Amino acid sequence: MPNYIDLFGIQLENKREKFKTYLTEGIELKYLKKEYKEQFDKHFHDFKKISRDINYQAIAIDASGNKREFSNGIYFYMNRVAGVINNGIKLRELETDVFSITGPERMAETYIGWKAETLEFYILKKYLELQTENSKEHKIVFIDGSLYSRMMHPIIESTVKDDEYYILKYLDLYCDILKEARMKNIILIGLSKDSRASYFRNGILDEIFYEERDLLKNSFSKNEMDIIKGVIKGIDNPDEEKIQKFNDLVKNHPQELKKMNQIFNEYKIMRTDGEIFFRFGKNAGFSHPMELGLGRPFQQILFSQLKSNLLLFVQRQFRKVISNFDDQQKSDFNNYASVVLNKLFSVPTFISFHLLPDIRDNPIKVDIPSWHFQGANLLSNYPFVDFVKNVDPLLIKIIGFLLNLYGGIENYNLLLSAAHDNAVLKVSDFIEIYEKLIQDKLGILLPLRRRTKRFWK
Repeated sequence: MPNYIDLFGIQLENKREKFKTYLTEGIELKYLKKEYKEQFDKHFHDFKKISRDINYQAIAIDASGNKREFSNGIYFYMNRVAGVINNGIKLRELETDVFSITGPERMAETYIGWKAETLEFYILKKYLELQTENSKEHKIVFIDGSLYSRMMHPIIESTVKDDEYYILKYLDLYCDILKEARMKNIILIGLSKDSRASYFRNGILDEIFYEERDLLKNSFSKNEMDIIKGVIKGIDNPDEEKIQKFNDLVKNHPQELKKMNQIFNEYKIMRTDGEIFFRFGKNAGFSHPMELGLGRPFQQILFSQLKSNLLLFVQRQFRKVISNFDDQQKSDFNNYASVVLNKLFSVPTFISFHLLPDIRDNPIKVDIPSWHFQGANLLSNYPFVDFVKNVDPLLIKIIGFLLNLYGGIENYNLLLSAAHDNAVLKVSDFIEIYEKLIQDKLGILLPLRRRTKRFWK
């Protein structure tokens, strides 16, 4: 039978219930449904008080790219980026290069991703240079993807030959752009349509934990409560000895700790924010904003290492590239790395929330540097990821503007869609136009892998 339909049908029938459950509900949620629903409702707001009669000058920036690995191990890539302003002006940029790697193939993907984001920063820098300082009027920059995640890229050397410390160049530019945008009163907004983030889910699960913990305080000793807290809050870095003590407590107090044990087991399951909205979202609205600090233990450890001995951190993280330098080059590199990494201590936390303009749509994750809002913190001084107390009035205006630009399920942001349409690099164009141009202009035949379409002169 063509397309293996007969074999597929057998597999589908054998796994009928699993397919139905996973594709309609997600990972099974056995317990805490009531508690999840209560916390979701507490931390979700409708649009009743949102004015959609809001307008800002705004630019949306998006990049698109492609790559090819040749039979000699060399990668050719191209990234294109477009910036579309809502007054009709368009900015564009292109970057292309060839490189080789000395490590796993996934580093090629990571490197090209960094390059695409850097190209977006260059367009943003062009836009910032056109603006004046201390403007009383806010202007908006939309970037496709998470601004917070970009600041959390691992600070490690790459395996790309002759560009091993690219991450430092990336962070240097990013920090400078954040600073300039603040001086010019320009609000950077990251928008993610199909985010795998779980901050909101973990936040409401934390609230469930706090409520249950408060109910248990008078029934257990301080030492026993410390055991419970240690296991729950140490979920990212499990300690077998602490877990065993917790399990012993549960065994000795099965009824009293029934829900706490359910909470512990729920923390171990990876659920996205999107799944929580899918399960419990019944109306259009937005989630209560969260302030994203360092969060994960490894990020806290990283910044602690930077604070305690920055030079040692640089030597450890970039030891391979440093080993190829002479004494003067080592000194210059250490100075450069120190200047860049010290900039991280001036980076703000990020305010993040999910926007659900249409109940039929997926939530849009939004993140914004916190220094535009009251009570802002620096990332390096804020180890938490937690709900803010109040929704800032400026955030309400931004939500109104986002709703103005919502164009339905196919166009979650009309300006970003325009930028995407201007930048998108189709595979067919990458191969049939750009690879052919390489061969024509350089007078060479590309060393393509087997079963790859060739373009002969």
